Amino acid sequence: MTIHVVPTEFANVQAAIDAAVAGDSIQILAGTFDGFNVNKERLKVFGCGIGKTIIAGAPAMGGDDGIVVSADQTILKGFTVQGFKEEFDSDGVEVNSNNNILVNIESKFNSDEGFEIDGENNLIINCIASFNGTEGFDLDTEHHCIINCNSSQNGDQGFEITGDFNKVINNTGEKNATIGFEIGVNIFNTLFGNKSIKNKGNGIELSPESSNNNIIDNFICNNEGNGITLLVEDDFVSIQNVIDSNIVRNNGIDDTTAGILVEDGSLENVIRFNKAKNNIVVDIEAEGGIGTNTYDGNKCENSLPDGLCT
Repeated sequence: MTIHVVPTEFANVQAAIDAAVAGDSIQILAGTFDGFNVNKERLKVFGCGIGKTIIAGAPAMGGDDGIVVSADQTILKGFTVQGFKEEFDSDGVEVNSNNNILVNIESKFNSDEGFEIDGENNLIINCIASFNGTEGFDLDTEHHCIINCNSSQNGDQGFEITGDFNKVINNTGEKNATIGFEIGVNIFNTLFGNKSIKNKGNGIELSPESSNNNIIDNFICNNEGNGITLLVEDDFVSIQNVIDSNIVRNNGIDDTTAGILVEDGSLENVIRFNKAKNNIVVDIEAEGGIGTNTYDGNKCENSLPDGLCT
């Protein structure tokens, strides 16, 4: 294994990658450098830390994004990616491959997403996305795990989960322009121990046709929309999701909102052991009645219909 150092040995990161072989490391010293494409497997690319090693300027080879990971088993660690705005469609970090690890990376002020995660089986830990044009984190595909990340003041959702079998654990989505955490038309995702705070839309939203997702032990507070929403649209419904042991407080700004809103037509969902308080206008609302959904052990001040609180 060889360590290639930028800029003392190579003037830019891409040149170091081009000279590397699988299993090598690229060390980026403090300073500002152009974007790059990791196109060889099993490379470790590491900087001196967030705010010290900065990736800005020219985008990655062959595209408009700051960093592109197109080879498997890459490790990225310790830098800031910022200000990529080519054609107003630039991600800070785009991952198109499998089994990669991203640690201690900040992505900010990019025109599109902070992090777009494709491929499969990627792990994202202690990363930050802020002031990006659309989503902070977009998990497009399957079997990713994102832990201890922060997504704030982005132009759309904090976290958009549009793939299946993802684990989203102990993250924070705050002050984003729309939703804190959104699950699309997807299955078997888990949101555990997250915080969704002061977003302009819903705290956590499950799209129509989402199913078998687990929303457990999250803190949802001071969002302008509903705290947690299970959506229905035409013939598409939220089905067999579990909403369990969440704290839902102070959400909503008008009489169209609720702490937990289960739209009419949602089927076979379980809403249990949640603690909801001071939401506008109601803590838990089951539109159209309980139906086939189960409500059990929820601590709240009021519900619609009555009887959903203990």
